[in-house]
Amino acid sequence: MSVERLVRDMDEYRIAASLTLSTIGIFHNYAAGNAATLQTAKANNRMVPMATVNPKDYFGSATDIQAIRKQGFRVFKFFPAEQGWTIDSAAFGEVLKQLATLKVPVMINTAHAGEPSSAGGIASSYPAPVVLCSVSPATLSEAVAVMAELPNVMIETHELHVPGALEMVASRIGADRIVFGSGAPRCSIAASLQYVFSSELSDEDKQRVLGGNIKRILEAA
Repeated sequence: MSVERLVRDMDEYRIAASLTLSTIGIFHNYAAGNAATLQTAKANNRMVPMATVNPKDYFGSATDIQAIRKQGFRVFKFFPAEQGWTIDSAAFGEVLKQLATLKVPVMINTAHAGEPSSAGGIASSYPAPVVLCSVSPATLSEAVAVMAELPNVMIETHELHVPGALEMVASRIGADRIVFGSGAPRCSIAASLQYVFSSELSDEDKQRVLGGNIKRILEAA
């Protein structure tokens, strides 16, 4: 998705701010992607920049992670399936060990069976929020079990499009542990928003999901 299109969509759907990153960082070179993300965010203060690191290509030190953080990134997001590595890999563990010293919130794509559990394994000792992204109905029970055990684990919404899922998570775990995700550009922003709007959550809980929870995480980062 181009920056211009993203801004237009944000205007159309009255989105105040968006966590964003460059797909260059996912599929090609994370350093170049982080630079592109930061450049975009500096040009538009509605874009909140997310950093990413590919553990398969990372041979740096804690100093290198600290340098990325100091550029203005307050969240790191990781893409194991897209990049061909596993959440329990030693290389990813090393990256997380370095991030843990900075207490940086992390988001991890956990679309496949077993991945929420693997993320729970690393979240148990991680000193900041860990957001499980791309959780679908097929992995929801696994994600909820992890969240019930670990209070720093949260869930993102864009793949949950089945009736009652949000309500179930809110009742069992709490609406303060759910963050909205659009899934853009692969998913429709309108559909992702409508899923929350049409849920039976209270207005207060919808406000938490649609912005309050992620705002709280970012302000603490």
